[in-house]
Amino acid sequence: MGIENRDYYRDEERRARMQAGLPSVNSWPVWQRLVSITFLVFVMQLLFAGFTSWFSLSARDVFQHGQVWRLLTYAFLHAPQDIFHILFNMLLLYFFGRRLESMYGSREFGLFYCVSAVFAGICFLGFDLYFHDLASAIGASGAVIAVTILYALHFPHERIYLWGLIAVEMRWLAAFILIIDLHPVLLQLGGGQSLDQVAHTAHLGGALFAWLYYTRALRLSRWLTWPQEWRILRGGSRHTRLKVYRGDLDENLDGEVDRILAKIQEQGESSLSDAERRTLQKASERYKNRNS
Repeated sequence: MGIENRDYYRDEERRARMQAGLPSVNSWPVWQRLVSITFLVFVMQLLFAGFTSWFSLSARDVFQHGQVWRLLTYAFLHAPQDIFHILFNMLLLYFFGRRLESMYGSREFGLFYCVSAVFAGICFLGFDLYFHDLASAIGASGAVIAVTILYALHFPHERIYLWGLIAVEMRWLAAFILIIDLHPVLLQLGGGQSLDQVAHTAHLGGALFAWLYYTRALRLSRWLTWPQEWRILRGGSRHTRLKVYRGDLDENLDGEVDRILAKIQEQGESSLSDAERRTLQKASERYKNRNS
């Protein structure tokens, strides 16, 4: 594989095209795509009266009619009569999603956002079934709070400025969010009535998923590739009598480096295993020897 096919070369080419004012394919980060899709869906909600009901989340639609896609689609809907609902969610995604995507990679961050939305939706449905409530839910708050809590877990002492004036550390902002959402849930569990129409259990579900993701060091993109890796491992065990020459070693190393660079591009450097890091170090030393 030539240098023009490597990811870092394509990144340089993409930057050159952007400096020249030319459009770049797939140049939008995932957080930006999520914001754009959410606002596009919001416009559709304003234009078509029944659009919201087609994709909102409710126990009846999921369990009685089998419409499981609503576990994800609800997260791209917002209350048409409340512009602050969508603005607040998208601002949080903008503030915290950018840095997380740069850490985890675009593919991993996109999966985290979508899976956290599904997890939050499942928590909402479980609570509704417990109380025999047939209410529906819409909004990205579950996924956005997952992003916020994950950011706070990574940077608990980082200060942000609320309304540009009040300095608050991320850990205290996260604690405040959890208290605001936990209070009405505990109130309802104790026999009281919720005073608002907010899906607090979905918010708590998103926070729980972020905590599990961080403490368990989950990498969702690995779940998508392990069947292929398993087949490769099983296939490789069948061929043991191979003659390997130095040229083959160089070619195999180049191919492995290409694979690792592609993984960094998609999932971020934090997704690399110790073996992959050693491979990059080995390749760096070999390339230096070639040029000396």
